Amino acid sequence: MCGILCALTPYTAHATPLDSVLDSLRACAAQRGPNASGTYTRLIARPSGSTSTSTVDPALRLTLAASVLGLRGALTPQPVVSARGVLAFNGQAYTGVDTARHRANDTRAIFARLEAGDDVERVFGDMEGPYAFAYYDKRRGTLSFGVDPLSRRSLLLHVSSAGLVVASARSGECRRAGLGMRALDGGEFAVLRLSDVRAGVVSAPLEQAITSALDIRKLDSRYALQRISPAAAPFDTSEAAHFLYKLETSVRRRVEEVPAVPDGQARLAVLFSGGVDCTLLAALVHRCLDPAEPIELINVAFSSTANYDTPDRQSAMCALAELEAACPRAWRFVAVDVSAVLALAHRQAVVDLMYPCTSEMDLSLAFPLYFAARGAGELVDADAGRTPYTVQSKVYISGLGADEQLGGYGRHRKAYERGGHDALVEELDLDIARLPTRNLSRDDRVLSSTARDARYPYLDLDFVAYLSALPVAAKCDFTLPPGEGDKRLLRKATALLGLAQTAVRVKRAMQFGTRSAKLGTGVRKGESASRVAITEADL
Repeated sequence: MCGILCALTPYTAHATPLDSVLDSLRACAAQRGPNASGTYTRLIARPSGSTSTSTVDPALRLTLAASVLGLRGALTPQPVVSARGVLAFNGQAYTGVDTARHRANDTRAIFARLEAGDDVERVFGDMEGPYAFAYYDKRRGTLSFGVDPLSRRSLLLHVSSAGLVVASARSGECRRAGLGMRALDGGEFAVLRLSDVRAGVVSAPLEQAITSALDIRKLDSRYALQRISPAAAPFDTSEAAHFLYKLETSVRRRVEEVPAVPDGQARLAVLFSGGVDCTLLAALVHRCLDPAEPIELINVAFSSTANYDTPDRQSAMCALAELEAACPRAWRFVAVDVSAVLALAHRQAVVDLMYPCTSEMDLSLAFPLYFAARGAGELVDADAGRTPYTVQSKVYISGLGADEQLGGYGRHRKAYERGGHDALVEELDLDIARLPTRNLSRDDRVLSSTARDARYPYLDLDFVAYLSALPVAAKCDFTLPPGEGDKRLLRKATALLGLAQTAVRVKRAMQFGTRSAKLGTGVRKGESASRVAITEADL
């Protein structure tokens, strides 16, 4: 994992206000990747034959900075620089590149393909995995950047008279300077022709020159999202075993190359509400790791009265007991208790990280992830009680994506009740189509701020394709009650692993299960948090 900063700005011999903004964005990137960092800069020459010294024809400076959290293969400092190009890569490549030839390091494997002259779009279009990248091709004179088809990694974009800025996340200094940014949606791929910008600023403002030379389009990916199968086939109980096999394959991809740690330390954590989605993942992580390794289960609770016995805490303790019986190993239950006072003290940091998301819902969802990423809590032991503890793992496993694909939301049941099978297929199709623009880039900005790497087994695009091809009746059955008919396939698979109580646990939204929605923001449901909970000064 890494943090990325890329900028094309006017070059001057003197410091400018934008320099402090770029420094702050570089510092933000460094927080995401503490193991190594670097910066590449280059002046972009004037067009051949130009002798202009006019102030409307400034020199341009290209900056590409990156920091690294080493989680796969040999540590590779970034950006990676050669005579041909410069690469900053944040993510993991599970398919599409030959990591075996590069000591399991996907950054090196990707760079090798680019060095061989492969087209940038083709290289990233062949890959499955979460990623964001920026690549300067010296020979072609282009700057390319983009995110994976689901935006599981974040990039923010700003274009103005100050230049072009691309960054993993926004800083407080960026906010104070009024530098607005937008998030790249899933699969957005951009190419900036630097020679066109350089020629354009001779006769036009820099913003216009950049806009004219910037081509943003959807990545031509082998892993494009597919529509839900409209087939109306009956539920097949044998599919649960196949579902487990497919999901375990996805989990294994995400855990098998996480670097070893000293004996007794944990290298993997699960964001753990006690719900069926995350508990099933915990059981599958258990199957993929040496039984001597501890696994951390992170449970976050909020309270303004020091009562942290939230619905998610209760569910998580029940699920932990089942896991201990069905999957014996050292499960480290980490209770992260957050008072209203502590949440308020960190509120501005959360607002900055989740930007450009600004709603009440965004804030209530970002809060639990932020404090889970900080990892400061207590280790809960039935015999020893509670002791102060900080999460050791850098890799967090998340259950996000199960509800959207398997009929886990109340709106799926309502669609079925309103219009039967066809209406349910349509609603599930909408949820799949919205995945690239939902919460993933926001969650990446929040979780990565303290050098944690979130991984989403339910959103492996091979696994997504498998689920999309199944008939809807194989995944959910809304003639059955909540806790049974929603996510029916997943619940049957969970029961196969001996987690019978977890298999029938009814879904609860994170903001209500953790009670982050009850922090007293003063925002009415559906209202933009930028109007009440988040003021203009915050933004």
